[in-house]
Amino acid sequence: MPRRLRARTFRRVDELLAKRYGEKTREAREPLDTLIRTILSQNTTDLNSIPAFERLKATFPDWREALEAGPKAIERPIRQAGLAPTKSARIHAILEQLDAERGDLSLAHICDMEADEAWEYLGGFKGVGPKTIAIVLLFDCGMPCFPVDTHVFRVASRLGWLPEAPTPEKAHDTLRDAIPAELYFQLHLNMVQHGRETCHPSRPDCHHCPISRFCEAYRNGEVETDE
Repeated sequence: MPRRLRARTFRRVDELLAKRYGEKTREAREPLDTLIRTILSQNTTDLNSIPAFERLKATFPDWREALEAGPKAIERPIRQAGLAPTKSARIHAILEQLDAERGDLSLAHICDMEADEAWEYLGGFKGVGPKTIAIVLLFDCGMPCFPVDTHVFRVASRLGWLPEAPTPEKAHDTLRDAIPAELYFQLHLNMVQHGRETCHPSRPDCHHCPISRFCEAYRNGEVETDE
């Protein structure tokens, strides 16, 4: 991190984003659903991935039905999410691995693990990377993880919260270590929303940004703003 940031800075940013986008609360869900939903969200938008997940669940209300139907059958309802052959194969492989290891198509047991153990366990599934693991553990188990997607990465970089030339993988560790753990859930969600609605990749709406006073890129004139 280029400069030492105090916990109160993160708390103030969290407060300002919550004032703009609303306070967030965590709801208990089946971690396997979140894992599959997140796989569908890769390389596409929520406008495509959410309907695809809903069609998948409508087609296969029980994941065992999807396992028995095979990858080709999974592919059909998820086409809108893109990369359907790859994503259907990954989903089916996860279901196969779970069935072989546990005989139970659920990931609820990971919430009883230590965070490091759960992280390593999820990383044992092909195609499941750090962002996906962090989302599952934070959202469904309340474990201390801070997922970094493209929106969080962009917002954090502009704020000056990341070291020079960061990577998404390093950003996860950097932000997890710097941000107070009690802020992870709400701050992550509101940074995602902020990236979608205000801190756009090009011509961000800095003049209506609630956290522009904290933004290094804005102060240094490093972004071409939306006038």
